[in-house]
Amino acid sequence: MPMTLPLDLQTQIDPDCQRILQHLPQIQSDLFDNENDASLLRKFLRRKDLQLTMKMYKRLCIMSHRRMRPVTRSSVALAANTFCDVRKGSEKEARATRELLQILSMPHVQALLYTHDRVAAGEFDPVVDQETYDIATDEKTLKIVHLVKSDEPLGVTIQMKEETGAIEIARIMHGGAAHRSGLIHVGDEIFEINGVHFRGKHPDEMAQTLSKISGPVTMKLGPAENNAAKFRASKTRVKALFSYNAEEDTVNPCAEAGLSFDRGDILHIISQSDALWWQAQKEGEKNARTGLIPSSILQERREMLRKANEEDEQNSRGSRAISPCRISPKIPRSKRVRKMMYQAILNGEFDHGEVPTYEEVELFTPDPNRPRPLVLVGATHVGRNELKRRLIASQPSHFTDIVPYTSRTRRPFEEEGKEYHFISRQEMESGIISQSRYVEHGEYKGNLYGTRTETVMSAIQEGKMCILCPSVQAIKSLRTAEIKPYIIFIKPPVLEKLKETRHKQAASITLEDGDTRLCSNEDFENLIEASDKMEDRYGYLFDCTIVNQNLHLATNELLKVAHSVETDVTWIPASWIQ
Repeated sequence: MPMTLPLDLQTQIDPDCQRILQHLPQIQSDLFDNENDASLLRKFLRRKDLQLTMKMYKRLCIMSHRRMRPVTRSSVALAANTFCDVRKGSEKEARATRELLQILSMPHVQALLYTHDRVAAGEFDPVVDQETYDIATDEKTLKIVHLVKSDEPLGVTIQMKEETGAIEIARIMHGGAAHRSGLIHVGDEIFEINGVHFRGKHPDEMAQTLSKISGPVTMKLGPAENNAAKFRASKTRVKALFSYNAEEDTVNPCAEAGLSFDRGDILHIISQSDALWWQAQKEGEKNARTGLIPSSILQERREMLRKANEEDEQNSRGSRAISPCRISPKIPRSKRVRKMMYQAILNGEFDHGEVPTYEEVELFTPDPNRPRPLVLVGATHVGRNELKRRLIASQPSHFTDIVPYTSRTRRPFEEEGKEYHFISRQEMESGIISQSRYVEHGEYKGNLYGTRTETVMSAIQEGKMCILCPSVQAIKSLRTAEIKPYIIFIKPPVLEKLKETRHKQAASITLEDGDTRLCSNEDFENLIEASDKMEDRYGYLFDCTIVNQNLHLATNELLKVAHSVETDVTWIPASWIQ
């Protein structure tokens, strides 16, 4: 059956071909005298298939200049997430659920979505087969590197250069086998390693190949046009203000090269040349390896993305928002997801927020004549005041209490200068406005509370160690170079232990009118919940944590911490070093 063309393609002869036909007599006289050749050319220009080809070519040229952009480049991941969500449908929608699951499971539907993603990502250019690739053409710029690799990683990450399809060295990990050789540089193109050709292959596939290589390694490399300057490790140390698991990070360009760490770890930043991924080592570890960690800007924007997705999820009335950082377990990690993440970061689509990432630190040798204050923070009724009382009682000449000020009315059972200094609200507001009278202050139930700077500094200058129990919101203002506080989080034990120990002690709560009552199970649950929220929000500011399961043991641990703060060299924020 003959093919039926669209009406707009069944028009007259192409204008360009028509012009050639009009000038055919002149072309015949100038180039050839043979009538048969002219007749053949005339027939060729009038062929319908040629006219159709010309028209389709022009259509493609027009479409290519329109720069149409796909709605998404990750339809496979979206379908996988939808499959997981729909599978949890209720019994009422069982028939519709099964039908949709069946559609999403069809091979040709999955192939269609995969093809869409490849086309959307522009991954349809031809690649040179390794058998037809002639490496001899680049012999003048080829360098061969021999090295011996043990069980350690080779110490490089790779990337594909989209313009040429070449796989090149993206990063060199400090201290790794590649770095020690001194012959491999960022930007070098990898032709082959131990006889395995790299050009035209997918970077993820080649990264797995690299991880399996051990023993003698022979690399054929194309030198980078501009070799980077000699690599020198920096001396920057930072305190990690969040925990990071490299194995679970789907955005990491090389999970095997990632470095996991916990909040509070001290990291030696080796290199910050990459805006998104820094090289770092854990401080104090023997034979510490260098790994990739997210830069501060990457972590900030990642948290912004997470919070934005949580807000979208809450606003969608139960419908799940798909995070750009999330990939279904059934879908392998894809560089398309990483590109989406990086483009959002580099384009500045998310504003800077107060996201804890890293804090630069330096070693500090304590001054015996100026001890650092101890700041005890924790949820209400966790036992901070009792621990403070026992600590001061153990050595009254050295430990001292700092009595705060308040504008609230003194209660009948309270004494002036014992629990608080009671002053008028006007006097307290005047001291707060001066911005130097109070080292910390806040308002609770309409009353002002605060600690005067002169009281704290006077105790420090006398060589006494102050013990403060402010609200957790005040620790940010307390963390100054002048005071240099050491912040201890007092944490309750698990709920079962909390109930057991507090019931044995007949723990009670003092009410506002001075009366007391025994703690209830609800009080214990509220204490645990408040403590968890406090640790989650402010935990990056804590220097250590003491679990108050047993008052005697907790007091002894607090005494050891106080002694360590006075005698041991510790890490403090670099901004505190004067």
